[in-house]
Amino acid sequence: MSPVHVVLRPAKTSGEPSALRSLLDLVVDGVNITARAGETQGLTLLAELAHAVAALRRGRTPRATAQLCSAGDTWELGLEADGADVLLSVFRSGPCPEVAVHERRVTLVDLAQALLVALETSLSSHLPPGHRSVLEAAQAQLVRGNQSAKPLARGLVQDRIAVQSGGLLELRADCKFRVGGLGPSAADTRVERSDLHGLLLPGDFRLSMGRRCIALQGTQLFLLSERLLWLSEDALDSWQSARPLFRRVELEGVRLGVRRGPGDAPLALTIAVLPDGSEKPKQLTLSDIDTTDFVEAATQFAESLGERFVQHDPAQKQNIRLSVLIESARVLRERLSELRQDDVLTNQERESYRSYGLPKVAPARPKPWSEPGKMRFSPRWVAAVPAIDLRSTFLHGDHFVIASARELLALDPSSGSVRWRVHSERAATVATPLGLARLHADGRVRLHALESGEVRAVARLEPRAGGGAAGALVNTPGLPRQLLLAEGDRAITALDLATGEVRWRHRAARPAQYRMRRAGRLILVTGGDSALTALDVSSGDVVWRVRDRLPFSGDICISGDSAFALSVSSTGAARLHHFDLWSGERKWTALIEEQPVFGQSPLVCDDHVVVVTRDRRGMGLLGFEQKEGRLAYSHEPGLTAAATAWLATEHGLIANSASGTLLCLNGATGEVRYSHIFSRQVDSDQPRRLEPVLAAGALFVPAHTVRVLRPGDGEILGEIPCDLIPDLLRVDERANVYIAEESGHLAAFSALPRLHLVR
Repeated sequence: MSPVHVVLRPAKTSGEPSALRSLLDLVVDGVNITARAGETQGLTLLAELAHAVAALRRGRTPRATAQLCSAGDTWELGLEADGADVLLSVFRSGPCPEVAVHERRVTLVDLAQALLVALETSLSSHLPPGHRSVLEAAQAQLVRGNQSAKPLARGLVQDRIAVQSGGLLELRADCKFRVGGLGPSAADTRVERSDLHGLLLPGDFRLSMGRRCIALQGTQLFLLSERLLWLSEDALDSWQSARPLFRRVELEGVRLGVRRGPGDAPLALTIAVLPDGSEKPKQLTLSDIDTTDFVEAATQFAESLGERFVQHDPAQKQNIRLSVLIESARVLRERLSELRQDDVLTNQERESYRSYGLPKVAPARPKPWSEPGKMRFSPRWVAAVPAIDLRSTFLHGDHFVIASARELLALDPSSGSVRWRVHSERAATVATPLGLARLHADGRVRLHALESGEVRAVARLEPRAGGGAAGALVNTPGLPRQLLLAEGDRAITALDLATGEVRWRHRAARPAQYRMRRAGRLILVTGGDSALTALDVSSGDVVWRVRDRLPFSGDICISGDSAFALSVSSTGAARLHHFDLWSGERKWTALIEEQPVFGQSPLVCDDHVVVVTRDRRGMGLLGFEQKEGRLAYSHEPGLTAAATAWLATEHGLIANSASGTLLCLNGATGEVRYSHIFSRQVDSDQPRRLEPVLAAGALFVPAHTVRVLRPGDGEILGEIPCDLIPDLLRVDERANVYIAEESGHLAAFSALPRLHLVR
């Protein structure tokens, strides 16, 4: 009697079956090894297995897999040739793999004979349409494979992996790796495949720290390395944000867990072996592990394991699953290395940079609309621009620049007449003193003359993969007129506005999504990592650098000689830093328990710096004293709606929310000075941008319509008589208003002279 059986069971149908619709079971020595995968379609799987066994017998491939499609899971049946035998494995792929059967040895002849019997049984029955030709082709292939059998012998080599971190923590593994060569299919490096079957290798694992150790026998080293990387990433996030951690993962009857307390508490690693039945698990714990040592050891182990796979079987270089493991370990190791760096730099020539500081504020002149009186507006002109790009629509001198998907044009702000129009693809637009700079997605930068729209110069830079365009403009007396841009994923490039040539390029050690803020002769740069760097805009040299455990978000506020920056972790912890703008000296750091709003810089008002926070309830505020960094006041999230635009003025903090509420808060105490609740229309009438505009002593507030207020006391001065949704609001120095809707319609309004009561 054959030790291998392929059993076709009739599928359960509601009516009388008209054709054979079977489910397949693979039984070896009376044990159903495919039972773990549940019910699988038998006929298609039978044909797939026949082709796989034929390929193994003819020596075309050392391994083959067939999918066992189960409800909700994807199981696979792996076959590996070993001379006259075949090794059967059943495993589940995906993000959390599971191995049900590993390398069950079966005679290759017996498996082929069992498949032939099952094929003959199927072909003698009434089959569904389209299945007979598939099964006949599989039968012919299997018979042909029996006549020219050249099965491959599997080669194994014993190897050891040993990594040590911090002088105490050591990870060691012993196992037998497959020995393979580059066959005809593996030699094509253009094709990559995800092959978990080729990475399943049991081995002995040992983790030791001094005289204490934890050992595992016969565990899957690749799956274990994946789990260790998961725990390492969580541990590094916890250590970076100084927050407690407790995480557990399971692997083949083994539970791995890490825990640590808040602050700089050490890490404890627990490994529990989960036995079958009601017995208690055997648990071992290694405590007092340095978190960075654990992360370094786990990444080194993953990289060493990947190197061994490729060393003994070069075909694994095209294995996507292995590449993901190696790349994840490399990224985590680089992140750890960056956190360990001690390259803080302070500028010793502070005054030489301070002389190029921000211009001094001139004595405030009386604003036209800061005194009592009503404002009236009259329509100037209307226009329609299909596929308008609102982000590239603005006032620049005596031109109203508009960009669309196909063209770039300039209108006369007074009459609305077209001054010039040029063809141009969609791109980001920057207004410069020498014209317009257009930043295209493919890396091209075109400099257009403002008076005619003609292209003066073209520069070709490396395109940026994601995050949109980021840059800063240099237009300070005594400094070259430049446009600083984030180029590619690891460079800051200075482009000369007069010639279009690159003046300098600053490259970083690793990819980053750069955000920049210019202050005089300095450009503050961060790429979402633990470093905040100040570069000289003339040469690109590093002037000063500061580091923090938490990555800097790029939300930076500059006020006088001070810079306020936020560093935020993915778990919610954040810090507010106060630096001297010219030397990089850290003055104070404040811990923030709430989650700051990404993209919202700190607000400076009344000798206080305010951080906007947000959660599911809405937005809140935290106010800190500028000098000492003490918390002066706080508003829990829920003060305003989740969609709120903020503006810091001399009169206080202005908040315009999508719920129709306008608030003005005292910047020193956080108390509400005045508020307005405007009538709210349907959600579709809400503008895309809610930022209020302060111009000519009046506050222009976009909602479903534009209202004008006096910022000192909140008195409503007037309303713009416009039917357009103010998705874009622009106001010039004379209080003339320009409104653009996302549909492409634009309207301009003139502010009429103020009326005085003459007695």
